[in-house]
Amino acid sequence: MAIIRDTFRKEFSRFSLTLPEENLQGRTPGSLPYGGGGRLFFVFGREDGREYLEYYGHHRMGDCHGKISDNGQHVILPELCSSYGYNPDIPGDEEKKRAEMEREYRELLEDLERKGLLDAGPVPVSMAMNAHLVLKPEGLDE
Repeated sequence: MAIIRDTFRKEFSRFSLTLPEENLQGRTPGSLPYGGGGRLFFVFGREDGREYLEYYGHHRMGDCHGKISDNGQHVILPELCSSYGYNPDIPGDEEKKRAEMEREYRELLEDLERKGLLDAGPVPVSMAMNAHLVLKPEGLDE
């Protein structure tokens, strides 16, 4: 756990974040305030015989998502993205790209929820609002 702790501390040094010792020792999920108004969620797991910490951070300036293994390997993972680009000269491109963005957003959000990454603390209002705006309930007018 020392390698995970040290790699995490180095990665988030500009925010002065450190993992609470009780979460490290018990391998329990948790969350931390992140950059003034944001939140960084984390869970522990085991994969291919290695322990890891997976985190997801939401902040008004952008999200971050990654996995730190007990050997110090740090892998950047996809983030929730609520924007898309399209070519207005191609008929149907806007609808296609929007549908693709919504599908990817929904799949990643469901993956984060399944892993328990969003259960260990209050979800920032801006994150909840963003999800609502991207994944509008059926029948909601734009």
